[in-house]
Amino acid sequence: MLYCTYEQYKAGGGTLDEAAFEPLCFRASKLIDRYTFGRAAAHAANCADCRDALAAACTDIVKSLARSADAAASTGYAPGISSVSNDGFSVTFSDGALAEHQAAQARSILTGCLGSDPHGLLYRGCF
Repeated sequence: MLYCTYEQYKAGGGTLDEAAFEPLCFRASKLIDRYTFGRAAAHAANCADCRDALAAACTDIVKSLARSADAAASTGYAPGISSVSNDGFSVTFSDGALAEHQAAQARSILTGCLGSDPHGLLYRGCF
């Protein structure tokens, strides 16, 4: 399930075109599913407040992913590359640090948008 539409993204201050938005929205929605353990989609169908909060979180996560992609494009490095040397041509990769940094930002955004999380979407324990 995608948690926000392109119209919600644009209303939230997004600047990407629709073609660039779609894959980032898919990634953002998967990150939301990751941190809510798949409970968000079913819950959002019945709770308008949570649906709006999840849409706001998805919008902010898409913007965060877009900023990260822009930073990688501006340096000329592929995502995950931490350094490049030209003499002996060596490339150093960051071993997933970029992906985990993006995931940590997504969790922070999701936590902020859900607030006190009264429905326990982020609860990691047993019910």
